[in-house]
Amino acid sequence: MEEVFSGFVCGFVMSIVATPPFALWVTKSRDDIPFVRSAVPKGMPLTLLSIPIASFFFLIWTELGLVFGMLLIAVNDSHPQGGLGSPNLLFTVIVLSTAVIVFSPLFVLVRSARRLTLFLAFTYVALFGWATPILAHYASTRST
Repeated sequence: MEEVFSGFVCGFVMSIVATPPFALWVTKSRDDIPFVRSAVPKGMPLTLLSIPIASFFFLIWTELGLVFGMLLIAVNDSHPQGGLGSPNLLFTVIVLSTAVIVFSPLFVLVRSARRLTLFLAFTYVALFGWATPILAHYASTRST
């Protein structure tokens, strides 16, 4: 159960870390991207824009963290060996692979979001790929 809670905590941290740069990118790219132009009114305050973004990110990233926590339980049962600085090498490789699959299209298609995409991908891998198994491993050794 430590794995699921660790995934939730990492998802929560991801939502906190991702909200400010994403909100800044939305306000800066409002004039360049038609979808953003139609979704965000001109002159909308950054703090007001951050509220729905933070709420959405909280739901998405924490749910993903819960899923990764459950995946970590399954992977720990079948392949518990560590590597790449993680207590579970297979889990970290799975998270790294999903990061490439999820963030590559954004990196290629949205030129104005390349820095943001790299930042989010790095944070995603660091939190879900390394911090989740490390926190779960630490919690399981502390409770027994």
